[in-house]
Amino acid sequence: MNTQFNPLNRAGAFRPFPQMFTRAFSATATAEKKHSKRRLQHMLRNVPEYPYPIKHTFKQSWFGLYGGKHIQFGNNVPESNYTTRRRWLPNVRHRTVFSRALNQYFSLDITTNVLRTIDKAGGLDAYLTGTKAARIKSLGPTGWRLRWRVMNSPRYQKQLAEEREALGLPPLAMPQKSALDPEEAEMLALSEGHDIEGIDKEEYEAMMRDQEAAQEQLKPKEKTAAQLMIEKIERERGLKKDVEA
Repeated sequence: MNTQFNPLNRAGAFRPFPQMFTRAFSATATAEKKHSKRRLQHMLRNVPEYPYPIKHTFKQSWFGLYGGKHIQFGNNVPESNYTTRRRWLPNVRHRTVFSRALNQYFSLDITTNVLRTIDKAGGLDAYLTGTKAARIKSLGPTGWRLRWRVMNSPRYQKQLAEEREALGLPPLAMPQKSALDPEEAEMLALSEGHDIEGIDKEEYEAMMRDQEAAQEQLKPKEKTAAQLMIEKIERERGLKKDVEA
């Protein structure tokens, strides 16, 4: 009996293919990607709250300097009036910018509009530390985090103190903290440029107690009712002497 495959034979043409070898187990790890909201929470975990609402429709702008640019949608309307949907994306470039205050390079997604504004402002630090509301609103989460890091850097604090001294203003008093929880310790460590383990909480609390005791000594002591009455009588006697004289 001839068992050779004959393509003209219908029974042989639809003969099932031999079973192929398949791997029953795969040790290859699947690609893991952190969710955008989790990335945003991780990025803003140690910085003050962003003062403006964050848009949730163009999430890639969270992780770059987009200057408030957003994706836009519209129609292509040719002469035949056969409209088709289209979209406009911001002109984004991946560039490396340098921060003098942090002495560090940052590789970011930046729109061409923001690149032009950085050149006009005089650098990345000047762009991030702008004081107008429109500038802060256009920074976005990434710009807000970089702004916080720049403004807490020792080099920027020194520059700010020199500017205040040149203008004849008193030194800027930094707010004192009564306690140091782990999150505040991490923020303080990042701002001062050393590890979290370098902060001694006991020494910090002892310093705060000494400062509070010194402030209590400088406060005027409350006078009793008898002392207030004696002072009132002496003032009245002094007024009578002035009138008689």
